Amino acid sequence: MAAITAPTPAGVDPGELSWCEVDADALGHNVRELRRRVGDGVLLAPVVKSDAYGHGLALAARAFVDAGADWLVTNSLPEAEALRAAGVAAPLYVCGNVPAAHAARAVAADVRLVVYDRDVLAALAAAGRAAGRPVPVHVKVETGNHRQGLPLAEALALGCEAQALDGVVLEGLSTHYADIEDTTDHRFAMGQLGRFDEASEAFRAAGIAPRIRHTANSAAAILWGKTHEELVRVGIASYGLWPSGETYAVAVALANRNDPEGRGGFLPELRPALSWRARVVQVKDVPVGGFVGYGRTFRATYPMRIAILPVGYYEGYDRRLSNVAHVLLHGVRAPIRGRICMNMAMVDVTHVPGVVAGDVATLLGQDGEERVSAEDLAGWMGSINYEVVSRIHPSIPRVRVAARASASRPR
Repeated sequence: MAAITAPTPAGVDPGELSWCEVDADALGHNVRELRRRVGDGVLLAPVVKSDAYGHGLALAARAFVDAGADWLVTNSLPEAEALRAAGVAAPLYVCGNVPAAHAARAVAADVRLVVYDRDVLAALAAAGRAAGRPVPVHVKVETGNHRQGLPLAEALALGCEAQALDGVVLEGLSTHYADIEDTTDHRFAMGQLGRFDEASEAFRAAGIAPRIRHTANSAAAILWGKTHEELVRVGIASYGLWPSGETYAVAVALANRNDPEGRGGFLPELRPALSWRARVVQVKDVPVGGFVGYGRTFRATYPMRIAILPVGYYEGYDRRLSNVAHVLLHGVRAPIRGRICMNMAMVDVTHVPGVVAGDVATLLGQDGEERVSAEDLAGWMGSINYEVVSRIHPSIPRVRVAARASASRPR
């Protein structure tokens, strides 16, 4: 693959200083791989919350639907409304909080929602009656994450109330795993699944049978067929990133094992879809003994040439990358020197011949034979790949580009 240098890649405004390139073909490939895992009988619902994990809400949503996704999952009602305004007609499930005051908006956007609050349920029912169509709702059961949802007795009471109300229809029952990604020991997660199965049975015994049950995130969908139920909510894997090194390790082990219990036996080929580029805006010399950046945290020990990039922690290039990370220029690794500023970063290009203002640096992605992965950045930050991609500022343009991505694995 040739190095990425000026001029600007096709599809990007020549005056743009920084942009993200999103490979929609890779997004579609990942959805098809996940479909291969769960089969045609399970609803596949990629999660597009938080600007589609930084990939661009409408761009990613269209790519997923075009590839055969059944539903899309947003966190908020405004995200769902933005998708409707962009012409996305797929079923939308809002997994975050929607205030009772916004019930009429939820009906207008034609969404289904998670409920764990009687006031919200009553407001949705009233809005549904006023609109002449019931609002699909999903009760969330607390099974061990202690974040969102209700203990079984309260969940069952709310489900019975929903069943009796005009204006809503109890469509789903859900929960969320607390610890299925960051471990190779899944006993706690399987305990949660057991408690969810108990909740499903309790609902059936009460004469309530939501037609859609769902527990699976990316890790569960990949590793444990028994978690698939009627729908899977796949987030990070839809974007070609593994939930964790542990998930990848277990997937490899299960793929190499005869596994009659349906826990795995499938190793998807995930393709990262996002690259982040920034244009060099200045190249300058630093003398021996000269300091670079705030706090004088880096001092040159040789005549140095540095390139200035117009991105910093405001844009989502984390301050924890100071004096640790590297970018790619002309297909060569170039280290960050000094502290990341609010809107600028400094890069040592002494060893990279011919760097001039206007050249394109790669902060995330591939240039030539070199690559900076989301996992690389997460490791330098002491964080996770989710944070790396989702925190790239929405003001940075997301541009659909021709395929660049290759298969990923945590490293």
